[in-house]
Amino acid sequence: MKTTFIVVNYNGERSIEKCLRAILNQSYRKFDILVIDNNSEDGSIEMITKIKNDSGADIELIRNKENVGFAKAVNRGIEVASSKYIALVNNDAILKSDWLEKMVNAAREDKKAGTFASKIYFMNGLLDSVGHAIYKGFAVIDRGCFEKDEGQYDTSVYVPGACAAAAFYRKELFDDIGLFDEDYFMYNEDVDLSLRALLMGWKIRYVPEAIVYHIHSASTGFLSDFLVYYNSRNWVWTYVKDVPSTLFWRELPWFLLRNFAYIIYFSAKGKARVTLKSKIDALKGLKMALRKREEIQSKARDKKGIEQYLNGLGYKKCLVIALKIGI
Repeated sequence: MKTTFIVVNYNGERSIEKCLRAILNQSYRKFDILVIDNNSEDGSIEMITKIKNDSGADIELIRNKENVGFAKAVNRGIEVASSKYIALVNNDAILKSDWLEKMVNAAREDKKAGTFASKIYFMNGLLDSVGHAIYKGFAVIDRGCFEKDEGQYDTSVYVPGACAAAAFYRKELFDDIGLFDEDYFMYNEDVDLSLRALLMGWKIRYVPEAIVYHIHSASTGFLSDFLVYYNSRNWVWTYVKDVPSTLFWRELPWFLLRNFAYIIYFSAKGKARVTLKSKIDALKGLKMALRKREEIQSKARDKKGIEQYLNGLGYKKCLVIALKIGI
């Protein structure tokens, strides 16, 4: 059962070598690698070529003439891949050598799941993501983010989402629910995909043995204007598109409160212009989002599947985390 690794690269000279060598070092050997480059201007292309020549590995490089964003680049890779499984790995993510083996085993054991989430660490050893969690106001946040790992997330469970910095998918999932939303360009597209999968009755399993280290936003900058804008704008569209009607109206006051808190917080951080622009552009795109909502909700096979993951506890904590990471 072959896997295609899809790595989207944009100016990843500082991290792409470690990323690719970690993939090449996987204990499970049935895979190929597809690198989609978004018109990088640094030395990463030369580095990718050198790694391919030195290793003799099956690495295919597709070069876009412009930066088309993460979602569109990934979709191009999925469309050309012929393998049963797809592994998405950011160019700043470093996989443990048995990551693919653990993911393939999990997929063999759990036929209900179409997506598999990793245990992802920041480079300082704190947890980055152990799958997603949904909190009041429909803030979808990485579980365990900024926590010290004391074994509290060592159990494999179903979660409402997987961080696409390092995630594993059945190819048939995309055939069923569609690809990543290219209007997002970057950020929150993994949340949208996960919620659409839940609406269609798929499960998302967290695999604690599949370990990854993540530099985080190496190409765009942590809490940069770029990250803040796209996370903020796309969060609004995700809510409009994917939240079933009963939850939509129930959570709307909390959702509006979160958006208000977001604007105030990032304005105080000197990012008033980009924050306001993100919300204005989100509103400009509401007609598009509502059109997509109609299609998504009309096809949904399990509209109650999302509700079981909504966690009303820890509101203050998750609000602080949301503001820290720009969602």
